[in-house]
Amino acid sequence: MKLKRIALIISLIVFANFSMAQTPDAEFSDDVLGGFIIMPIEIPVIDNSDLNTALSEFGFPSLNHPTINFGIGLQLYTNRWITNFSFIKTAQRKSSETFSTEAEYRSTSLSIGYDLIKNYRYSIYPYIGFKGYGLNYLYREKSASETNFNDYFNNPLEYKEFHSSRANLDLGIGASFQWFFLINLRAGYLLPFENASWRINNNNDKLGDSPGLDYNYYFSLTIGLGGITSDAEARRPVYESEL
Repeated sequence: MKLKRIALIISLIVFANFSMAQTPDAEFSDDVLGGFIIMPIEIPVIDNSDLNTALSEFGFPSLNHPTINFGIGLQLYTNRWITNFSFIKTAQRKSSETFSTEAEYRSTSLSIGYDLIKNYRYSIYPYIGFKGYGLNYLYREKSASETNFNDYFNNPLEYKEFHSSRANLDLGIGASFQWFFLINLRAGYLLPFENASWRINNNNDKLGDSPGLDYNYYFSLTIGLGGITSDAEARRPVYESEL
């Protein structure tokens, strides 16, 4: 069911963007087309205090996910319709003499928005789309710096790893400036399709009675390189040369 919902949302976004690109906008005197390779910088607002309290009770370090996360993606501008795709994956690692931890955040987003400003160099746009995210926690106990072969294998080291992922409806608003470069600010609110839960192993075995996870907001700054132009702007040099 979850995969069907995701596929439906993506299909609607692609169909809407294609349809609008084929339909002239009465408020525009000419067509506008732009594209940018982007690097999104995302700040998720995640409340995992319940999990960290439980980890502390068992004597394990907290899950401190990266505050600022980096990724790559693509943004298209087609007659006031703005399509954005991005993939983000960032890990934060800590190490001591006795253990090491790794907390990883990742997200995949696809959205479409409509520019409310007629000047295509500047955009303010509400958007809707799909956003899936995940958190991973990894704990490894280290062996003593000086040990022999037999002691190393006779004293098993503590190892814990679990993860959580969730699909969401992504609603938000963005503001951007685009020329040969792109600067884009976005703020989003997530409506989950499912409850958050922690899982283990590659086959996603669920950890029953696991602490909750609250993630509904995020902010992002996107920078990119590309270009945007209108038909009138593209034809202007031809008109001037004819004169």
